[in-house]
Amino acid sequence: MYNQRTRALVKRAIIEARIRKWFNKPRKKQPSPSILLTKLVKPKKGLQLSLSREERIDFVRLIKKMYRTRKLIRKYREKYSRRPKLFYKKVFGFPPRKFQEVNVIWNTSHIHLIFDKNDLIAFWKKVKWGPGSGGYYSVGDRDIKIKDLRGLISFGRREYYSIETRDIVRHESIHSFEDFVKGKKPPFDKKRFLFYRIKCEMNASLKNFKESKKRRKRKINEWARLGLGVEIREEIEEYLSYNETVKRIRNVKSKIKKSKSKREKKRLRERLNKLKQRLELKKKKKSLFFSLYRKNINQVKKALVVMSTDVLQRIIYETPFERLYKKIPDSVKAFKRIRYEWYRNN
Repeated sequence: MYNQRTRALVKRAIIEARIRKWFNKPRKKQPSPSILLTKLVKPKKGLQLSLSREERIDFVRLIKKMYRTRKLIRKYREKYSRRPKLFYKKVFGFPPRKFQEVNVIWNTSHIHLIFDKNDLIAFWKKVKWGPGSGGYYSVGDRDIKIKDLRGLISFGRREYYSIETRDIVRHESIHSFEDFVKGKKPPFDKKRFLFYRIKCEMNASLKNFKESKKRRKRKINEWARLGLGVEIREEIEEYLSYNETVKRIRNVKSKIKKSKSKREKKRLRERLNKLKQRLELKKKKKSLFFSLYRKNINQVKKALVVMSTDVLQRIIYETPFERLYKKIPDSVKAFKRIRYEWYRNN
């Protein structure tokens, strides 16, 4: 049975999802953060919730930050929306290619630049930066010349179908919300940083785990899930220095073949055995981390049948990665219970 902490986590997740949904649409009226929070917590139609004083202060602070972010993006949009090439130059510090078409998508809390394939390759060469994994490409803070916009800008390749481009933009907007708007700071510990990165990518890809009736959308979701799996595997291998150990084994084997001294061969074989033992240990850790990721993903798929992706996001972010596969089912039970209690009393 779920505990009160799980219930409070689900409640906060529902309210944060409502705040994000409110800001995703253009609004004529802009109520003060406190009034807006009251409307979202106690809507005329739908689930009504209550907040403690501390929780209310946190959400008012979040709404203020979202207002400031929207105002900041609007300021640059008014200035550069009709001059995208100038905006490109101001952001990256160099002009686009001679015949390059510059397309900018201005979201409420995120700015996305769309490149054609050849222009994207030329951009990588220019900044000496390579492609990312998982089908999206984010720009690091050091690459952005307009300091106010650091953490708000991303770019991706133009896809033939607009639905694919929208999927990439949505993926990046989730990173932008967590990094810039909420100001999440990654942990310094290497293992915790690895789990933090996995959770970030899982959250950005949550919508790709939902079932879709459209064939094209199902294909895009499948590609995104495969890309996410590849990226997680690479993250784990980088953390374990797995490929470095494989290279060392290969080099030692090569040295053994070239060596003519018996003493030298013996020393190299001892070193090779130690490296093989180290590689086996890393294989076990890699398998353990990836099985943990699969357990979490299986629970995510089940949870998305009951709750929305926006609600699930906060639950994932606030739960340690090792306990996530246990926390998600408890959160689903708490979500159902909260909904049932409200319907029963109304």
